[in-house]
Amino acid sequence: MKRYPDSLLDKLGFEHIREAALELTQSVRSEEVLEALQPSSNPKRVQLLTEQTKEMLDILADADPFPLTEFPEVRDYLSASQAEGSLIPLPAFVDILKICAIARNVKKYFKARAEIYPQLTRVSEGLIPMKELESHIKGKVTEHGELRDDASTELQSIRRKLNKRKSDLRTTINRAMSKASKDGMASDEGATIRNGRMVIPIQAEFKRKFQGFVHDVSASGQTVYIEPVEALNMNNEIRQFEAEEQREIERILRELTKHIRQNAEYIEQNLECLAEIDVIAAKGKLTRKLDGLIPIISEKNYLSIKEAYNPILRLKNLNIRKEENREKIVPLFLKMEEDERCLMITGPNAGGKSVAMKTVGLLALMMQSGFGVPADPTSEIPIFSGIFVDLGDDQSIENDLSTFSSRLQWMRETINRFEAGSLVLIDEAAAGTDPEEGGALFQSFIERMLEDDCKVIVTTHHGSLKVFAHEHEMAVNGSMEFDQATLSPTYKFKKGIPGSSYAFEIAQRMELNEEVLKRARVLLGEAKNKMESLITELETKSQQAAELKEKYTKLQEKAESERKKFENKIQAIEKDKEKIREKALKEAKSIMDSANQRVEQAVQRIVEQNKADKDEIKEIRKEVDEEKKEIDRSLQEIEEKKEEREQVSDDPPKEGDQVRFKDGNTTGELVEVNGKNAVVQAGGLRLKTKYKNLVKVDQPKKKKKKAKARSSLIVGDSNLTSGLVKPSLEVRGLRTDDAIHEVTQYLDRAVFRNMNQVEIIHGKGDGILRSQIQKYLEKRDDVKHYETAPIERGGAGCTIVELK
Repeated sequence: MKRYPDSLLDKLGFEHIREAALELTQSVRSEEVLEALQPSSNPKRVQLLTEQTKEMLDILADADPFPLTEFPEVRDYLSASQAEGSLIPLPAFVDILKICAIARNVKKYFKARAEIYPQLTRVSEGLIPMKELESHIKGKVTEHGELRDDASTELQSIRRKLNKRKSDLRTTINRAMSKASKDGMASDEGATIRNGRMVIPIQAEFKRKFQGFVHDVSASGQTVYIEPVEALNMNNEIRQFEAEEQREIERILRELTKHIRQNAEYIEQNLECLAEIDVIAAKGKLTRKLDGLIPIISEKNYLSIKEAYNPILRLKNLNIRKEENREKIVPLFLKMEEDERCLMITGPNAGGKSVAMKTVGLLALMMQSGFGVPADPTSEIPIFSGIFVDLGDDQSIENDLSTFSSRLQWMRETINRFEAGSLVLIDEAAAGTDPEEGGALFQSFIERMLEDDCKVIVTTHHGSLKVFAHEHEMAVNGSMEFDQATLSPTYKFKKGIPGSSYAFEIAQRMELNEEVLKRARVLLGEAKNKMESLITELETKSQQAAELKEKYTKLQEKAESERKKFENKIQAIEKDKEKIREKALKEAKSIMDSANQRVEQAVQRIVEQNKADKDEIKEIRKEVDEEKKEIDRSLQEIEEKKEEREQVSDDPPKEGDQVRFKDGNTTGELVEVNGKNAVVQAGGLRLKTKYKNLVKVDQPKKKKKKAKARSSLIVGDSNLTSGLVKPSLEVRGLRTDDAIHEVTQYLDRAVFRNMNQVEIIHGKGDGILRSQIQKYLEKRDDVKHYETAPIERGGAGCTIVELK
């Protein structure tokens, strides 16, 4: 991406975003990669970066932990290992082992989720599993960075001898110390080490009476440290064994270093690949911190910023603990159609013009670097070929440049460097020189940018530029709203209306001398004064219209709410009516069935007694049959109406739709969709489930609230409350058959609720109940894996079950 000036990233606040992301990285190499990150103007590259971050956002929101953890810096060790016969320190192998393990786990994580996260899976393909190297290091080095005793047969033998001799030495020293103490020659200290040898503290006056070799004298001269003569050979042997141990350690480390040297290229590749994934993770973490999402990349030159919060202001607020001390940030709504290439923002000082302009620039830089932005996800931002910013603050004493001269230099460099499709941001255009000349110069420059399809956003106070934006077919005016009642800014952007500077109004509020104000109005000129008054009046009427619109919207929403409420009541009454009718018809059918049976019995008796006419009997039977048919028809109509209310739709469900669980009869309103997960409001309860487990039903939305009036909801053959599954089931003390029955029902409900893991607490005892339960778990197809819990989670008294 082309940009000017060189300090542009800092001016718009992107460096601040980078610093915040750097705090979320997990390695030195990741920091280097992030520090080198630059916004891209390549559409394919930007698309890839944003898709990677979008996938990472889903990973960070997933309950399954992402295995990428902090990984150490090992490049110096890799460099040191390159020389033949070189040796790197023991801690290096622990660090390299950690990188190998993380690389293997991350690759395994994405391999299992290749269809869900295709872009990040492609990145992870660069990771190289190095199980052989891991196994070799683990066989030599402990996780604490110490060489294992069994790293080699020779080392094991040396250390065995060394430990035996040290034990013998301690015994000898303790014996000598006891004798010296008994003879009254030893000082109050215990045995100690001097020059690597074990010695005994002897009072100086007895040094000639104690047989041994003096190695040291205390500072006071009252104690000498003597190696007993019987310990001499033992100490010598220990020193010899220690030397042998050190030589064997060095030999083993050189051998290990050789393995590192042979695999250095692969280790470095893993380090680079992990750093790339870590940078994507840092982008995702910062996006979540900012409560941001990935915006839509506009393929046309269309800019639509919806409910966007300035990322720098949001970060500043996040660093303030107490919410009441945080500043209120007004979201930005700003739209530029494809044919609107210039936006002229006017209004009073400190009204938010510059912040609005910088927010657009910063959001573009963030998106083109792969960051999410704190804005509505339906916001659309085009990919700009370059960004050029003039903030009018580059006055230079060193180069003898005034503010205006520096702006002319910026204008010259921009014309020389820009490409079609660039974003050009100009703050306080035409300031610092003659208003008429400056306005004309900037208008000419803007026209030049518009010829090459650039998007230009300008803040200014100059009336000539307001007129230009009003008259030019590719330009549009905009302003930052100002509350005329309080003469204070609201920081809300309005498109289509130029803003007034409110200089006289503010001066009047500040109680500037009335004569001075009157003279100023005369000097301003009648035409200019009228134009400013017209803008002020227009803004007043615009605010009044906005207030009326807001009142109308609220009344409309209230009326709609009342309408829905009455419709819901009508629907409830109709449903109750149908229920009562259905119940009555079923009772009638039951009565008719019973009556029909009795009639048949009576007819049979009459026929047997030859006391009735056959035609009369047929007529009676016909009437009974017709009544039954009429009841059956009515019941069928009720069933058809119920089916019509809940026909399954082929459309994927979205928030606000009526949905039904695929694996049950539960229906409710889909109130939240978060990646692969969803929340359904049903029967007054919020149910969490997988999005794929839901289907949309073509049920009118006006019936959503009827479920709230019901005290319970049937899910298959069980009540909904029984579907709320606890994370563990306790069956301690139950007989085996009863326990298996409880486990069966519990697992059925857990599978229905898409739970990943549950616990069955069966107690330890003789282990019979545990054994029977685990045998039963082996038979279930929906059990992915089970194992006895670790000690901290119950040990042998608990079984952890992973469900498919």
